[in-house]
Amino acid sequence: MGGSVATYEIRPFVADMPGPIDDESLLGFVSRALRQTLIVKLRHGLALADVRLAGSPSGVNIAEEQAAGLATLFKVDREQIVRRLHPKTAFDHIVGRGGEAVDFFGTKIRTQYLETMFRRVSPRALAVAPYHRALWDLRPFNFDPQTREMLLKSCPVCGEKLRWVFVRGPTHCDHCVTERGLRKTDLREHPQPVFEFEDEEAIDFVVGLVHPEAQRREAVRKSLPPGLAEASNSDVFEAVVTIASCFRPENVTKMFSVGRPLRAGDFDGLTPDLLEIAGRMVIGGANGFAAGTARLRAHMADRKKTHGMFAEIGPLAGTINDKSLAPVVREFLVESLQQDLLDTSELGLIRRRLGAVMTKSSGAWINLQEAFELFGVSKHALQRLVATGLVEVRRTDLDSSPVLMNREEIAPLAALYKDAMDENRAKAALRVSTAELNELADRGLLQRIADPVKSMLGSKSNTVYRASSVKGVMIAIKKRAGAPNPSRRTKDHLWNEARRLPSPLPWPAIIELLLSGDIKIERHREDKDWRKCVALADFDAFETIVRAEQAKGPAVQSTWLSRGQAAEALNIAESSVRKVAEAGFLSSKRDGARTMYKRSDVAETARKYVFLPEMVERSPLNVAHEVSRWMKSVGIEPLLERGKSIFPIYDRASFERALPSMPAALNQIELPERANARVPAAVKREAVKQVESGLSAHFVARRLGVSNTAVQEWVAYFIENGDVPPASKLEGREDYVRSAIEADPSRSTHSLWQSFKKSGLDVGYTITAKFIAELGYQRDAAGHLALKD
Repeated sequence: MGGSVATYEIRPFVADMPGPIDDESLLGFVSRALRQTLIVKLRHGLALADVRLAGSPSGVNIAEEQAAGLATLFKVDREQIVRRLHPKTAFDHIVGRGGEAVDFFGTKIRTQYLETMFRRVSPRALAVAPYHRALWDLRPFNFDPQTREMLLKSCPVCGEKLRWVFVRGPTHCDHCVTERGLRKTDLREHPQPVFEFEDEEAIDFVVGLVHPEAQRREAVRKSLPPGLAEASNSDVFEAVVTIASCFRPENVTKMFSVGRPLRAGDFDGLTPDLLEIAGRMVIGGANGFAAGTARLRAHMADRKKTHGMFAEIGPLAGTINDKSLAPVVREFLVESLQQDLLDTSELGLIRRRLGAVMTKSSGAWINLQEAFELFGVSKHALQRLVATGLVEVRRTDLDSSPVLMNREEIAPLAALYKDAMDENRAKAALRVSTAELNELADRGLLQRIADPVKSMLGSKSNTVYRASSVKGVMIAIKKRAGAPNPSRRTKDHLWNEARRLPSPLPWPAIIELLLSGDIKIERHREDKDWRKCVALADFDAFETIVRAEQAKGPAVQSTWLSRGQAAEALNIAESSVRKVAEAGFLSSKRDGARTMYKRSDVAETARKYVFLPEMVERSPLNVAHEVSRWMKSVGIEPLLERGKSIFPIYDRASFERALPSMPAALNQIELPERANARVPAAVKREAVKQVESGLSAHFVARRLGVSNTAVQEWVAYFIENGDVPPASKLEGREDYVRSAIEADPSRSTHSLWQSFKKSGLDVGYTITAKFIAELGYQRDAAGHLALKD
């Protein structure tokens, strides 16, 4: 809602104002009334009633509290204004989102059904009576109910859409004007085609449901069938639009979706004849309903991917489960569809059971929908199971007919299906290769799943495993871990420690030894990677065990690695592997939908080069740009610069040599204690030198305990003056002050200050006093300056 209640006295127009007509819209009345004044813009006229709106004026965004001001301004009764407002409301049967509606003269309609920005007019109706009908604002109606003329949306002369901007009157275009600014194009001179209805009763029924006149709305209820006697006009009108939407050209071949129009352009396909058909299906009994379903059955050949009721009547079958419709409407549709299907049973079609009307099977044989509801297995998985031919099914001779399955046979398969995990997911969980996964299964640590359950997953993987066995391995390893070591560094987990050993590592054997307790581990931290959740209790013992396993025989290795495995070996993100390959470091090939990388190239790249993620993890700095800057400060440049295609790559040997000399972590630095906020010039010069070497001012500042701005100012001062600014004006005069005090301990601070002034040093008295105190001097009982104890 826009605007506010008037805070000043609203005065009515002096000119005679017309009264509103029964079926006239609010903006139509306001525009027609303002023609009696000199006001040019509709918004200016509304402002005189203290109606100031942020968006386009309409009956939706004008508040009921503002009706009194409009009534006063135009000299009409307040109720005449209120009944033409369209306040926001909600459908009673919809809870939460999706139930938004507006009140259209007492009938609730969806918000998208009401046109609030543009005008739509009937030239023939304007010729009969020059006022704007409220029904023209309903998007489902592309015609005038009185003249049956198609509504005009744009000016036939200038081509602009008709709007509620200028006060030109309902009969004229608000864009076309003469050189003197007078209205020019009379829309009544441009009549539109008249639509010929075959069923006048049906279209009058649809219009009457939402007619502004209460008598018309009440009269059409006499045509309602008994099943809709308790339904409101709002419920029935929504049902009509929903049914009509099923016949839109873009929806008629659909199988499930009703496809209501949502945007203004979508209503162009909701032609008057479709509303006529929908109206007859509601009020025409079994014959009227059958006439509509016959039109949908004419498109059965276009719905090749379904069968039964959905193949016959397409989107109309989906209306019985449409929660946007009132329950009483859905009950009516279920009964009507049930009767229609019974009447057309001679067609010989095999159909699914219809919602709540047909009872579900209680015997041993159930259809796919019932199996889905009973066991929670998707219908796609059940269809794949049927395709294997390994389970008994019953069906008619038609390939598209429903399938019946034995519930006793499906129950154990469904339980196993829910516990299934394809090969790719198992590899990702355990962080092993395909060969290592197979070895784990051969060692009895994982359980494989065979057909027909394997086929239900629809996966291209050759092997499927029980998810419980995969998760059980990880849970058992964590349970084997002892108490955590608080002094252990975050990066000292099993994965990093294992990488210190020569590859390839026998991970299947390591996992088995972890489970048996031969390799001692401790709890470390929470992580998605189980290898980072634990740490080794004794690395030397671990190394001995692993080398003994390696001596037994070479670990099973594949020539090609997946993207995840290559990322692990290089210690980079999976998304970065492709960039490394494009830079020429790795060979790759396509394996179906996946890209594989050559193991030897990955191993050689990991041996020669180090990537920034690993450098950050191993360095004490823990910030990528700080690591890069520090490497530059010691003369180590990246082999490949940062760019859009790839991150910096460094020579591993150079990084390993420089790693021990890296600065300590920030939390391990003891910041120097200073008695005052002044930083000595020597410290400033060292800071400037570090910045010039390539370190960031932020990096240097944090390790000095000063602000980033201070370091930047020192650098700027150094560039301009060739040296850093002194800590204070008295810096370097410490010896002079000490010798002066030793020569005359009774000397006053004032005399020392005066001596500085006479030497040409412009320094304040307070600074001089603080400087003496910072040197450790204070007055004793005799008034002499002496060093503090």
